[in-house]
Amino acid sequence: MGAKLAAYFVKAEQLGGVLGKVRLSGLTRMTTTQALNVDDTPELVALFEKSLDALRSDSRGAGPAAAAPSSSRAPAMGQASADAATLRRHIGVYLDLMTQRALLQGDLRETARRVDEAASQALDVERVSVWLLDDARTRIESIDLFERAGHKHSSGVQLSQADFPAYFAALATERTIAAHDAHTDPRTQAFSKGYLTPLGIGALLDVPIWVEGRMIGVVCHEHVGRARTWNADEEQFAYLMSAFVALTAERVARR
Repeated sequence: MGAKLAAYFVKAEQLGGVLGKVRLSGLTRMTTTQALNVDDTPELVALFEKSLDALRSDSRGAGPAAAAPSSSRAPAMGQASADAATLRRHIGVYLDLMTQRALLQGDLRETARRVDEAASQALDVERVSVWLLDDARTRIESIDLFERAGHKHSSGVQLSQADFPAYFAALATERTIAAHDAHTDPRTQAFSKGYLTPLGIGALLDVPIWVEGRMIGVVCHEHVGRARTWNADEEQFAYLMSAFVALTAERVARR
């Protein structure tokens, strides 16, 4: 299995510590656990090698500045500092979830609750939810929806493939659905009238949950307000939240 792929995470950690591992996971769309459970195919090895090269390049370019920054570089450095702070927050949430007993014990609903709360805080979004696909693979049902304003959890909402075919097609074929303007994105615009507009949602960041090669559900991050451009670090973090749910689902399936 993926011993060679998993070794790349060791190299990434040597390059950049925990941050290096998280970066590699984002570039390859795969966690260490997932890498251990897939074959070391030439295509995946090439992907990991290319991603590690990108990390090496970033590492070489991240040396200390020779002098104080000029005024023209100050805004860029300020943005870089803000991005680094955001990434540190994401890593902190990720590491905190790693210690959660619900994940280790295979409690899927409790894992969903904790992931939803953590993602809402880390990504600064009002609503986060986990949905599972039914056995007939024709609809998804929420097992937990967290609304940050009232610190409220709920479940039981269902969405049918027949009503939203473009969205379900995207779930089956795309790793991340980053709908910066959910009302106009062809994958999510069918939700506009009946779901997005009444709730004031302007952007969606949805990540399918994959277990053993099958899509079993989705983690949805819903931004209340105007359209929002999701950046690469936010997409990476959302993917990791999906991976947490997938890991728990795997443990439930193996009982």
